[in-house]
Amino acid sequence: MNKTTNLPSYFRLTRTSVAIWLACSSIANASINFTGVAAGDATSKSISVWTRAVDDAAPAAANLKLEISHKSNFSKIHTSATLTTDPTKDYTAKIDIDQLRPATTYFYRFVGQNGEISNIGKFKTAPEANEDASVKFAFSGDNDGLMRPYALAATIQAQDLDFYINLGDTIYENASNVAGDNGASWLNSPSVTLSGSSASLNGLPVAGTTFATQAQLRADYSKKYRENFLPVNTGGQNSLQILYASQGNYTTYDNHELGNRQYINGGAPAGGSVGGPLGTDMPTGRGVDARANGAGNPGNINDANKSASDFINRSLGFLTLQDTFLSYHPIANHGTISAPSDPRTDGTKKLYFAQQWGKNVIYVNVDDRSYRDIRLKTLPSSGSTADDTSAPRANNPDRTILGKTQLGWLKQTLLEAQTKGTKWKFISLSNPIDQIGPIAGAFPVDQPAAGCNVNHICNSSGNINYGPVNSDGGKSWLGGYRAERNDLLKFIADNGITNVVFMATDDHQNRINELTYSPTGDTENQASYVKVPYTISIVAGPLGATGPDLFLNHDYNSIKTIADSFFVAQSAAGIEPFGLQGYPGLSNVTRENDPNASVTPSIVDFYSPDTFNYNTFHVSEDGDTLTVRSIGITANAQNKALEYDPLNNPAREIFSFKLKAFEPKDEDEEGEEK
Repeated sequence: MNKTTNLPSYFRLTRTSVAIWLACSSIANASINFTGVAAGDATSKSISVWTRAVDDAAPAAANLKLEISHKSNFSKIHTSATLTTDPTKDYTAKIDIDQLRPATTYFYRFVGQNGEISNIGKFKTAPEANEDASVKFAFSGDNDGLMRPYALAATIQAQDLDFYINLGDTIYENASNVAGDNGASWLNSPSVTLSGSSASLNGLPVAGTTFATQAQLRADYSKKYRENFLPVNTGGQNSLQILYASQGNYTTYDNHELGNRQYINGGAPAGGSVGGPLGTDMPTGRGVDARANGAGNPGNINDANKSASDFINRSLGFLTLQDTFLSYHPIANHGTISAPSDPRTDGTKKLYFAQQWGKNVIYVNVDDRSYRDIRLKTLPSSGSTADDTSAPRANNPDRTILGKTQLGWLKQTLLEAQTKGTKWKFISLSNPIDQIGPIAGAFPVDQPAAGCNVNHICNSSGNINYGPVNSDGGKSWLGGYRAERNDLLKFIADNGITNVVFMATDDHQNRINELTYSPTGDTENQASYVKVPYTISIVAGPLGATGPDLFLNHDYNSIKTIADSFFVAQSAAGIEPFGLQGYPGLSNVTRENDPNASVTPSIVDFYSPDTFNYNTFHVSEDGDTLTVRSIGITANAQNKALEYDPLNNPAREIFSFKLKAFEPKDEDEEGEEK
């Protein structure tokens, strides 16, 4: 068992210190109750600040005062503002504040009309773009309600981050029934009312079911967001409340915020009416048939309304879910997009942006949900609704995950960053861009008795129910949007854009990959793939979700068994195996229980399938070095309501490594020396 005494000081979070923080952050017992506070989308001069406040006995709009100070005791107020909660947005309130100082730490709180005081939050503004500055941040995602109160989240405050990235699936629409002891009504949380059909794709409610109305969508999803701030045990952690208040945040959404129905296909045709018992509450949003371009279900009402300007992201249901997401997160108002030549993008809310953090770091927040084409499905005659990741559908050059306007913006942003000398480019995606399995295929998963054969991923004794992610599914870049993926990576390679780090969650495991692409555009020919120079992908998480909970044997050999079988299978298929073995500038590799990691790093040193985790990044002041750490705890079973336990399941460093920033002059100097 790991002991906290062997950990760095920032992990020594005891039950006492957690209790003290909770006591200091407790909500005043008054008529207005504050659910929590959060700040986000920091620039060098501005921030978006959020709260939710309501008198539960007599719900109504409430007037609030925001106070921002350099001092945690608020002895001197730097900025104040007034705002009012909105009953139509579940009594949330949000305001964008500017005229702040660069590279400055601020504390903030809200005060109610009767003197009620919220818990205290903290954020830091970004350094000026020409300033040498060290930057430390972290990211994770996948916050499934059945893992409340998200024990690992209690450790993030101790990291003292400049910012945290909540990278998709910030809530789940699924049911949960956590075994908390406070008797609260929210312990048992039913799933949301379905927003449409999924497997059948016929768009009509079946007997005994009904699809959500617009009002139900907002109510059901607001409840899920709200629950992620609430405790499940008496005196316990208020789920994600501390996490959101501990530092500034950047946030994006993925499929669970959109209900895992047709709304996940933001850029797809909107289809016919949907919602209510008759499927007629909202004019569009039913979507189209994803099978065989609609031919798999002739005459289906899904295929109505396919005009060039009618997209899922304009339907009332999508807009309601998007607005509910925005109402519950400190996301600044970035305006709307004017793109007359791109109808799926024109006039939509702008959720993608880039923020410079000093001279050497740029953070790029991508929206890969609002504009994507439909997730493709196999023919109904197959008796399956599985993803279709095969050519010619999944590699169609007209298919997009970003939309042409955002793709062009992303390319230009990266090119400008490289030109002006920004060393590190961090890009957040809601779905992974790396490659796991064979193109349009998967590696079989052997059970223990079958052994570990070439092209087979092996399980290990005691983990028979665990299924490692062994393919690139239809929502991933390689599985469903290969041509656009290849186009983006080719642009990065062709333009010499270096030190690019793609970040994603969603697969419920932590892995590090190099990225490959086809320079000739022959995306179906694995032999044509080569590495994108000085570019990597990091998939982290979950912070608390299913998958790792089924990995019951947490010993190092069990993890290494799966990792090594991936290496064999990927190598045999001509796929770049997991890990950064041989990556230029790699140093200081560590992996718990692997004494050889620093000398002969292997795939297991960049892989963690059995933990709840987040990854931290620390860029040195001169930008020369990036330090990556995977911080995690052993995953717990579903609905157990377990609090953070620093004695029996402490947060620990799973693996870590350093990368030296590549600069073109490095290559020139090497040439001169030779």
